[in-house]
Amino acid sequence: MDQTLFLLTVHRQFNRLLSDLALSSDIAPFLKEVIGTVEQFLPGCKVSILTLNKEHNTLHSGAENNLPDFYNDAIEGVKIGENVGSCGAAAFLNKPVIVENINSHSNWQPYLALTQQANLHACWSIPFTDSYKEVMGTFAIYHHEAKSPTEAEIEIVKVAALITSVAMEKLKLEEQLIFSATHDELTRLHNRAFLNEAGENFLSLCARNEMNCSVLFMDLNKFKRVNDELGHKAGDELLVHVAKIIQKQTRKSDISARFGGDEFIIIMENTSEDDGESVAKRIHHAIMDSVSEKILALNFGVSIGIAKMSTYEQLSLKKLIHIADVAMYFAKQNDLGVYTKRV
Repeated sequence: MDQTLFLLTVHRQFNRLLSDLALSSDIAPFLKEVIGTVEQFLPGCKVSILTLNKEHNTLHSGAENNLPDFYNDAIEGVKIGENVGSCGAAAFLNKPVIVENINSHSNWQPYLALTQQANLHACWSIPFTDSYKEVMGTFAIYHHEAKSPTEAEIEIVKVAALITSVAMEKLKLEEQLIFSATHDELTRLHNRAFLNEAGENFLSLCARNEMNCSVLFMDLNKFKRVNDELGHKAGDELLVHVAKIIQKQTRKSDISARFGGDEFIIIMENTSEDDGESVAKRIHHAIMDSVSEKILALNFGVSIGIAKMSTYEQLSLKKLIHIADVAMYFAKQNDLGVYTKRV
């Protein structure tokens, strides 16, 4: 086939995939088709899509591929670096790294036993980036023999990397939108809208399975003084600190939310009689032991009210929050820190 016609055919196929992506909410089938398309037009090659964990600077599998499992397992979590194979170097340098012969290239010497076992002898890797030109991962082509890419082959890999970046950024934006709709921007805890819906479902689940549960209502005493005397930045930092303690002291199955300015709600299943109290006390102690002397000097404190729902009486979330709120005010007025009101 004429090279121009060949590339036109490839571009048409990629355009069709992009059209499908616009209507799809699942990225996995799309990436599988991208891999299949490239391997169809470049017979004998094997495609790898890796994503970059920016916190740890490591590469991880971004899509199911046709490389040997032992090879995928070995490179999972590899640290990127200027001289780390093709993908590790491409992600680190943010530029293509075309290795025509793995066996003689310095980047690949530490991995030769692995590549020989997998019968891989060439690797062309291109980083894919977001709209800010930040590396998101790498798109790589492996061959079973040493091989230099033609202009047409490089074009195919570049276009494949580009549409992979479009897919990955779409996924990232969708995840951010979902997170923003269900979480408080400052504390990263769930927001009130999520609490109202998920909380009612949680209580219904507890009732159906005859499980006891607790609702904790937490308020930060004298929080306004922190804002007024130490500044809103100090107030925001305190809220974030409190949220981190809540996350650390609760289980993944619990629902933790910022209810208002300095108010927090936690809904949890009771696996023992004193679950609610023990969690509340841990949170109370962790906060009071860790805030600064400047904040404590403002008579800062934490009051937590607990409403317990038994298996034989199901109440609405609104009712349980009200009961926990009353318990919280009792704790605050009597300087108790934590107080439980049984339903």
